[in-house]
Amino acid sequence: MLYYLVRPIARLGTYIFFRKIYFANEDRIPRNKSVILAINHPTGFMEPIIMAVLLSKPLHFLVRGDFFSKKIYGSLLRALHMIPIFRMRDTTGFSGVKSNFSTFEACYAGLKEGKIIMIFPEGRTELEKRLRPLQRGLVRIAFGTLERYPDLEDLYVVPVGVNFTDGEQARSEVMINFGEPLSTRTFYRTGAAAEGDALLEALATAMAKNIVIVEDAADDELAETLLTLDRNERQEKIFPVIAADEACLWREKAIATRINELPVAEKEDLKIKASAYQKALKAAGVNDRALAKSQKSGVGELLFLILGCLPAWIGRAFCFLPAQLAQYIKAKRVRRLEYKLPVWAGVSWGMFLVYYLLWLLIAGLSGQWLILLIAVCLGGLGYFGLYYFEYYAHWSNVRRFQRLPSAQQAALKQQRESLRPFTQ
Repeated sequence: MLYYLVRPIARLGTYIFFRKIYFANEDRIPRNKSVILAINHPTGFMEPIIMAVLLSKPLHFLVRGDFFSKKIYGSLLRALHMIPIFRMRDTTGFSGVKSNFSTFEACYAGLKEGKIIMIFPEGRTELEKRLRPLQRGLVRIAFGTLERYPDLEDLYVVPVGVNFTDGEQARSEVMINFGEPLSTRTFYRTGAAAEGDALLEALATAMAKNIVIVEDAADDELAETLLTLDRNERQEKIFPVIAADEACLWREKAIATRINELPVAEKEDLKIKASAYQKALKAAGVNDRALAKSQKSGVGELLFLILGCLPAWIGRAFCFLPAQLAQYIKAKRVRRLEYKLPVWAGVSWGMFLVYYLLWLLIAGLSGQWLILLIAVCLGGLGYFGLYYFEYYAHWSNVRRFQRLPSAQQAALKQQRESLRPFTQ
C-alpha cells in the first residue's frame, strides 16, 4: 500500500527535479514473464526511484541490508518493495550474511509469481562513467530460481544502462536504456560456476552497450568537456520531460568511445586544448553554452523575461523555505558524492509534502479552502520559476559573452572549433 501512495509523489518530484529523462525501450521487458533488471549503480538510490516511478509494472529492489537494522526502518522499506541483501563489509560477519537465505527465497518466489526484481550486479555505488566487475549474487538468484522451480519456462535478465549528465546536480538529464533480454535457460544446465561466469560475461557486455563508458579515469575531465560541447549543440524540446529517445545516449557513447580509442599522444594534445579552453571560459566569466547559442535576443525573449519576472520571483519566494532546507541538508549532512543527488531529491520531496500538508491544515482550520488552491497555484509558479531562472541565467551568460572584446570572442570560438571535430 505504501508503495502505491508514495509513487505518485515521487513521480511528480522526478518530473520537477530533472530537466529531461530519456527512457527508451521499456518494451524490451518480456511481458508476463519472470524478469530481473540488471542495472548499473552510479548514485546511492536515484536509479531505483526513477525506475519505480516510470516503469508501468510494480518494481521490487534488492538494497543494502544494513538499512534494515532498525525495525521501523525495515518495515517501511519492505512496504516500499525493498528486499535486504547483506554483504560481508556491511555486517558484523557471517551472521548477517546468513540472513540472505530468506532474501533468496523471497526472490525465488517473487520471480515465480512474475514480479520484476531489480538488482545492482556491480555490488556497490560509484559516481563514474565506468562499469565495475559484476558480482555473483545475480547468478545465485537467477540459477537458484530455475533450480527451485524446474518447470518455470524461463527467467529473463534485462540489461539496463542509467547515465546522468551530472550525478551531483538537480535539473540535469538522465538517459536510461533497456537492452535485449538474456534468457537464463540459455546458460543454465547444471548450475556450474562456468555457466554463471558465462551469464555474467554476456550480461556485462550487454550492460556496457547501454552505458557511457570512459575507460581511464584520467580522461574524465576531457570527456566532460567534449560531452558538454555536444549537449550544448542540441536543440531539445523542454516538454515532454520524459522522452522515449535513445539518440542522445548513442551520441554520448560515440564521443566516449572516440576518447577511449585515441592514440596517447593525440589524446594528451586534446587534453591540453580542452584545459586551455576551460581556463579561457573561466577567465571570461562565461560558459560553453553562451558560444553554442550566442544569437542576439529577439523581442519575444525580452517580453518573456520582462513579463515572467514577477511570477517567477513570487514562485521562488513561496518555495524558498523547503527548497533551502533540502539544499542545506544535502550540503552539510551528506559526505559521499554518490548520495548527494538522491538525498537532495528525497528530502526536497519530503519537505514539500510537509509544506503542503501545513497549508492543508491551515485551510482546514480556517475553513478557507481557497487558501489551499492559492498554495497549489503558487507551487505552479515555483515550477515556472525553475525554467525562468534557467533561461535568465543563459540569457545573462550570452550577454556577458557579447560584451567581450571582439578579439576575445573570436579566440574563444576558435578554441571551441578546435574541439568540435571530436564531438561529431
